[in-house]
Amino acid sequence: MSQPMESYLAFRIGRFTYAAPASDVRQIIHLPEFRQVDEAPGHIAGIVNIRGNVVPLMDIDVRFGRPPCAQYKTTDKVIVFNCDDRPMGIIINEIVDIYEIAAESIVGSPAYGRHEVPENAFIETVAKVGEDIIQILNLTKLFDPCYKPDVDLAVDGFEKPLSSCQSAPSDGIFHRRALDLADSASEEGEDDDVMPLAIIETGGELFGIELEVIREFIGIGDYRQVPCCPDHIVGNINLRGEILTLIDITGVLSLGRGNFKSAVVVSIDNFTVGICIDNLIDILYLPMAGFKELPAALGQADEDFFEFTALYEDRAVVVINLQSILYKGNLIVNEVL
Repeated sequence: MSQPMESYLAFRIGRFTYAAPASDVRQIIHLPEFRQVDEAPGHIAGIVNIRGNVVPLMDIDVRFGRPPCAQYKTTDKVIVFNCDDRPMGIIINEIVDIYEIAAESIVGSPAYGRHEVPENAFIETVAKVGEDIIQILNLTKLFDPCYKPDVDLAVDGFEKPLSSCQSAPSDGIFHRRALDLADSASEEGEDDDVMPLAIIETGGELFGIELEVIREFIGIGDYRQVPCCPDHIVGNINLRGEILTLIDITGVLSLGRGNFKSAVVVSIDNFTVGICIDNLIDILYLPMAGFKELPAALGQADEDFFEFTALYEDRAVVVINLQSILYKGNLIVNEVL
């Protein structure tokens, strides 16, 4: 009997990789310009207006008792979590992956020579994902200022003054992002009116895949080619004991075959398949108001495969219908799958 699985979003901050339940993620945005607040806790870098909601932004380095990051970058992002039905953001460097993790793969965090893990520990469990170990954050404790970082984990001699978080980013890009987020309140309506998407690159183009069909992302450095198969069958890979078929969709999309390094594992209609991609670019929640209708010049076949268009950092993104691509593109091969 298969073990129940839960989705976790993994992300990197500095040299550390953390994860949190994907169900607690409200949205993911690029880091905007924010305002510092005099009486905020020291680990709060500032606040930002996101579609009419005032969202505090946490510097997790300071929260863990480490020095604040040296400088924010335009590539940094913010994950907005639900915290008692209120939004709370964490500034991160990059999204790593979405993992489906079985309960049996989650174990208690090591005590590191102590008798037990402290009650105020922000990391109570870790997950074994293949050869990787992912630290799972306890969001309740992380966002509750009553819990303090364990003194053994803090940097020796480092005492965080109230105002030691670095200055709010003031670059023009950060400022434009802040204006866009604030101005969108009257146009986009409720926060729920967004579509969670994975932005992927394949064949030199950007595409969006709805997160609800995605199980996880994997590297495909070691896969086995299958003889006497159609060209779109890249091969098979052993994914934790499951034989997963890897499929190339660039031919159906009239694109040149890219340099496949990863795959999106999707579950559609009770079957699971890996869609080969060049890169995972981003995971974010795009407002539905930002989507545009498909160009009229597209043919009927293209309309079956594509749903909407949107902009991502001034590049066009087409949201694809994977179910239509697999079925109407004749990519399903029963003998292989």
